Amino acid sequence: MKATTKVKRSLSLSIVSAIFLSLMNFSTLGSIAETRNSAASSVPSISQLRINLRGSYYKASGNQFIEGNEQIRGIHPFECVEFAYGRAIERGLFKNKQGIGAVLNGDAHTWDDRIADSSYRSRLKTQVRANSFVVWEANLQVQWREGNMTYTHTTDPTAGHVAFVEKVYPDGSFLISESSRNSPPSIRLIKSQNPLVKAAKFIYL
Repeated sequence: MKATTKVKRSLSLSIVSAIFLSLMNFSTLGSIAETRNSAASSVPSISQLRINLRGSYYKASGNQFIEGNEQIRGIHPFECVEFAYGRAIERGLFKNKQGIGAVLNGDAHTWDDRIADSSYRSRLKTQVRANSFVVWEANLQVQWREGNMTYTHTTDPTAGHVAFVEKVYPDGSFLISESSRNSPPSIRLIKSQNPLVKAAKFIYL
């Protein structure tokens, strides 16, 4: 009888332990799933990405685009070409007026053309990658829905737009840092289903 009682107690403890471990595993898996799902929906700040807007790469002394545009800038500090070019230098991907940076000039929508006509033509892609420029043509107009909301995006009618790709997620969504004459430097999430993705060209750095 004593032996039987011990076996029953042992079995009961095993069952309880198994249930407890299962619940723990389920809870852990749930946390991981939530983290993975939220990763592509949380947008970091400029400071969290360690973007130093006071760095030399965002000044005329270290950024050829600021040298050219500083007299025509509005109330916001950077045109899109100024910011994107500076961000690439800040990340150590090239130096001002050197390497692939020496090829880039002019309005944003011409950057892909300049690369296509240079020795760096193999860097021009249609697939997103971190540490690249993303270029959109001038006067591009796209519209899409997310849930119950409809969004419309239009690029500059003459200059187009360029931004810097900070991070790419497994589902194809990606983070960009950008600026424009109408808004200060900011971070934006481009979701994989957004028609802007198909309209984009990428310059690998």
